[in-house]
Amino acid sequence: MRPSTPSLANLVALLALLGVAIAPAAAFFAPARTRCARIIATRSTQLPRHRAALKESSSDEDEPVAEAERAQLQDAEATPDNSLFQRFLSPRIDDPGLPLTDILLAQIVAPTFQIYWLALTRGPNPSWLLPISSYFGEAPELAPRGSLLAPALIHGAGLAVCWLAGALAARSFEAEAFRLKDVEGDGSKLGILETIGRYDTVLIRLIQAGAFASGILILSTQLDLLLEFGGRYIQYGESEETDLRLLVGTVEVINDIFWEALVLGSWRIIHANFMSTPLNRSRRF
Repeated sequence: MRPSTPSLANLVALLALLGVAIAPAAAFFAPARTRCARIIATRSTQLPRHRAALKESSSDEDEPVAEAERAQLQDAEATPDNSLFQRFLSPRIDDPGLPLTDILLAQIVAPTFQIYWLALTRGPNPSWLLPISSYFGEAPELAPRGSLLAPALIHGAGLAVCWLAGALAARSFEAEAFRLKDVEGDGSKLGILETIGRYDTVLIRLIQAGAFASGILILSTQLDLLLEFGGRYIQYGESEETDLRLLVGTVEVINDIFWEALVLGSWRIIHANFMSTPLNRSRRF
């Protein structure tokens, strides 16, 4: 049996039936649609005024909060945490590039100056300035050119670690440690004592950091000697061999401390003068 196709009359009747069914719903929702349009128009006119009022009220409320946050930040900076562990675990670093610069100077520049000075004065090479191949039986005189670079960098890395620990312990990365004190009036008319007084915080932090780093260096040298002599604690007067080794270690520690203090101390004073200019003093990192 062939299916019958819907005629045009049937389609018209179906559309009429749908119109009769939808008309009451449309008539019911027409007032609601009008009310929604009226509400949307009212809200659209009131929204800018509400936003402006909200912005004003939020700005009025945020001003005391911002002032309170700034006051808390200033109080935290004015009263630093004196806990020794907090200085290492959560240090305050006001110049992010300063630790990296200190490490490079302590590891590369200071040992290089020391090596150049020993070469100019025809002094003996330190015990740490030996080619790595000499530890495997090769004669140091037969080492190729550039073989002293690795031991110099290794020794410099140890010195850099000592200085970094001392700088963290003395809070040498805070702004007070690398900025001079403010002066009233013309700074060029200050006397010698007043000029030195501007460096008191910088010098005190520098001496504290150097003392801490020197202590770590001396302690690590003693541990190295302890391991070298098989766990035996040695002193002067035991034998000529031990006296010579102790003398060499003492001279090397003094040279390391001297050149590290010369390089890092000069750099810190120059950096403090540079960071104390009016332009850099107001600079935020």
